[in-house]
Amino acid sequence: MASKVVACIRHHDWRRNTDLIALRQKGYTPYSRMFDRSFQPKPLRITARSESREALSALSLVLAANCDYSPDSEYMFEVMLPVEEMARRMGVLHVYDNGRKAYDVLLNALRVLEQLDYVVVHRDRDSDSGQHKPMRVFLTERFFTSRGMTVESVRQWLHNYRQWAIAAGVAESLREKYERHQLKMARLGIDIDRYHSLKNRLKSIKRWVVSPELRAEKQRIIAEIDASLVGHAQRRASRRSSDTRYQQAWWRWTASDACTPVMRLKMESALKTEFPHLQTTDAEQYYRLLLERAGVPLP
Repeated sequence: MASKVVACIRHHDWRRNTDLIALRQKGYTPYSRMFDRSFQPKPLRITARSESREALSALSLVLAANCDYSPDSEYMFEVMLPVEEMARRMGVLHVYDNGRKAYDVLLNALRVLEQLDYVVVHRDRDSDSGQHKPMRVFLTERFFTSRGMTVESVRQWLHNYRQWAIAAGVAESLREKYERHQLKMARLGIDIDRYHSLKNRLKSIKRWVVSPELRAEKQRIIAEIDASLVGHAQRRASRRSSDTRYQQAWWRWTASDACTPVMRLKMESALKTEFPHLQTTDAEQYYRLLLERAGVPLP
């Protein structure tokens, strides 16, 4: 799956990308000015510089090569790399003498892809620098369609990838890897459970890539499982009720006007004296004998 996406990205010409042309005509908005209402983006020339195009291509290749393509994941197309590692693989990570790390080339290119709606970026406070930095990156459907990939081809590639994972016996390990990643994000405090708009956007991406037939099949299977569970619970309740019918009959009779508390205690005490361990070893036989001695018809 990753090799097919990477092959499409390698042949992409940013000079002919209509989304990038429209964005440059409108002007970039840096993340630092995104919430500044007074900021007015300045239009740029249509064609980006070669350095900018190379940065966009390098970042796109890193994102595509390290993306989670499993259709079983709750949120699809997450890039399973921290931003610092992305910068290292792009070759734009700079480490100063004091240990501070910088990767402005990556951040600028990532912001461009975010404005193009090719990626969804979740930012949070970095514990080391105290700044808000990209923590999790997800690819959107436009990341694929802008490179000439159709939804049908992406669905087919994902289906083939899933079939390969099942046949190779790695589907379970991939699922466990994704679960470990989710737990790691939760431990680091950068999970997205509180960001409802972000979760809705990620769910819409999965709805785009998962075929309607597969969604209908999944709903049918879920309905069948729910019906089976309900039937199983009803059978267990019925079996439990039949297993304690003498006990329930005794309780109903002792609660009626035909029995007084003194009568109940006297009969139970006499039976316990005659059979000391019967109530613990065979409770139904114990209550059946009580009903017979009280002259109550057995249910």
